Amino acid sequence: MNKEELAKELKKVIQTGKIYIGIKQAKKAIKSGEAKLIVVANNAPEEIEANVPVVKFDGDGFELGALCGKPFSVSVVTITSEGEGKLVSMVK
Repeated sequence: MNKEELAKELKKVIQTGKIYIGIKQAKKAIKSGEAKLIVVANNAPEEIEANVPVVKFDGDGFELGALCGKPFSVSVVTITSEGEGKLVSMVK
């Protein structure tokens, strides 16, 4: 999956689904079983080990943050509900 496809589907998920931002939130969602997919920026400070698919975003945290509508760097986005997006099914 290329960067443009990932960005397009991630925008749909952000608008219509439910996400968590950040490593701490990702770890909590993984532990509780709520996480369905993890998107990690290429400059994330640590690796995420999960029993769900992990997708590397081909961009840094600032690009991922901008995609999420945040004015700061985002290293990890955890998808718990994809809404109208098809990102989780595209990765599986």
